[in-house]
Amino acid sequence: MKNFTEYYEERRSAVEKELKNSLVLISNSPLKDNIEYVFSMGGKRVRPLLTIFAAEAVGECKDDVMRGAAAIEILHNFTLVHDDIMDNAGARRGKATVHVTSGVNTAILVGDLMIALAYDCIEKCDGKNLQSIMRIFNEGVKEVCNGQALDESLSKCASATMPQYMDMISKKTGALLMTAGKLGALLGGGTEEEIALMGDFGLNIGIAFQILDDMLDLEGDIERFGKPRGLDIIERKKNYLFLKAQRLMDDNEFRVVSDAYSKISVTENDVFAVRNAYGNSGAFEAAKKEVAEYTARALSSLNVLKESDGKDALVELANSLVQRRF
Repeated sequence: MKNFTEYYEERRSAVEKELKNSLVLISNSPLKDNIEYVFSMGGKRVRPLLTIFAAEAVGECKDDVMRGAAAIEILHNFTLVHDDIMDNAGARRGKATVHVTSGVNTAILVGDLMIALAYDCIEKCDGKNLQSIMRIFNEGVKEVCNGQALDESLSKCASATMPQYMDMISKKTGALLMTAGKLGALLGGGTEEEIALMGDFGLNIGIAFQILDDMLDLEGDIERFGKPRGLDIIERKKNYLFLKAQRLMDDNEFRVVSDAYSKISVTENDVFAVRNAYGNSGAFEAAKKEVAEYTARALSSLNVLKESDGKDALVELANSLVQRRF
């Protein structure tokens, strides 16, 4: 294949064009400008690109693939708009969030309309596969919403467990990437086996992505990742590091973590203390091992596929997602 960066950017540009074209479907809506604003926030467009790469790995990128890719990205952005409301986040990707610029009520309606817009894109796909396309997409919508609900409940649960956390991230993060993979394979003309394999690839890379994201919450570059360090502590998220450290440490050792999670106002010193506690407990090393294992599972799903630019792009995408710099 050509240089991956060029390959990636070429298809990313096609996604941006498809998103812009989708706005025609809501041209008379008073919320059109708000949705256009959401699109302008940018992002890596990982999920629609996974849809395209999966299609190219099993067949070809037809017009329907681009419609499916747009629907996946619109669905993802719907979750971000509502997530920002739930977290009372003031900014995303360096821009003010919709509920800040336009109010909470408008932001809720923007998210709602984005779901309808995503379905408009799906509806334009080939009628002979529409039932299967809709089934895959619907399952993705339901699982993402279920995952968000589980995330909310775990943050309030004093006895959260690792199995509960893994179930939550499988739905909140993994399910949408799984949907992207399956939808791309279906729209690209893949077999039932290939569709299932692309789903497995997306799910496992999504789990690896989320565990790494938990580490980046404490270790990542603030400017690069666009959020304050220790946000999971501030929001009392029972993430991978919290739950692993809870297993590895005794009550006295874990007190520095539980104390930080109980504070109304979390300081930089609290974040530093928790990060040190996680490091000393071995939680970071355990997380890195999990990321490597789930990435390996994802890549193993590609073994039976014939060699193609699409397959190479999936490998590159997986590696780029889990090698984000600390």
